[in-house]
Amino acid sequence: MKRSRWVALTSVGVALVLLGSCGGGQKIPEFNATPTVTGFFPSNITAGSQGFTMVVTGTGFQSNSQGVTFVNWNGSPRSTTFDDTTGDLLVQIFASDVATANTVGITATNPVPGGGTSQVIPPGDIFTIVQPQAGLTIASLDPMTATAGGADFTLTVNGTGFATNDVVTWNGSQRVTTIAPMNATLATAQITRDDIAAAGTASVAVSTPDQVVATPSLSFSITGPNNSTPTLSSLSPSSAAHGGSDFEMKVSGSGFGSNAFVEWNGSFIATAFISSSRLIAYIPAAEIATSGSVTVTVTNPAPGGGTSSNVMFTIN
Repeated sequence: MKRSRWVALTSVGVALVLLGSCGGGQKIPEFNATPTVTGFFPSNITAGSQGFTMVVTGTGFQSNSQGVTFVNWNGSPRSTTFDDTTGDLLVQIFASDVATANTVGITATNPVPGGGTSQVIPPGDIFTIVQPQAGLTIASLDPMTATAGGADFTLTVNGTGFATNDVVTWNGSQRVTTIAPMNATLATAQITRDDIAAAGTASVAVSTPDQVVATPSLSFSITGPNNSTPTLSSLSPSSAAHGGSDFEMKVSGSGFGSNAFVEWNGSFIATAFISSSRLIAYIPAAEIATSGSVTVTVTNPAPGGGTSSNVMFTIN
């Protein structure tokens, strides 16, 4: 299988459907559809790569008053954003998810009423994490960051095992690359202002020209204004009966960044960004198996950022 080295650039400017909208005047169905995954990009990556954003295509995806679609990584939900422009889902995958060679089933879930989870139909719904090739690595990038809206620049990639005809890839797209003969440790690539137009994270790898063999990828940060510390005001629902099923919780407040996430008793919970004042958190049944109380917070990551004060969720 050809190994694509693509990782989507997370952009603050992604167009989103606001919770409670009716999709430009379209009537929301009485029951949610069961979604179908038709593809995702990348479909494979080298083990040991850093975290990345996966783009998932399919049917029945939603972000409206009846809830949002979440994507699952081997059955475990991941933070998911609906792109209103393309109808695709943008899914945050952790470095820990791709630490070792493996295969992963990709599914999507819509909440009740109706709803359900798509089936894993191999090979199309299987993500492959490929064993790295010995001696082919990236050690560092210079520079490691750039400011959104900045000028063109030359990126230096330090590593091992590079060959003269290898190319630097930026979010899976090849860039003009120079690797000197007999120099297997240094590559330079031309990065344009269009590549860093918006704040987010780009993925950098070095691969053969056909991208069959590639290094694990490193993340390149494109910085914008510092995130503020968010404010959390309310949860809906704010309680649940113990032993219940999975559900989606609306989180309201202010100052939420596009990469904000909800924490449940201090642990990450899959989150969908709706707006600067609304998030959706996916709460698995295991989190409400027994009665008690849970602290819920919202965190905006760096640059800047911070964690809100907590609001209590009651499990009856």
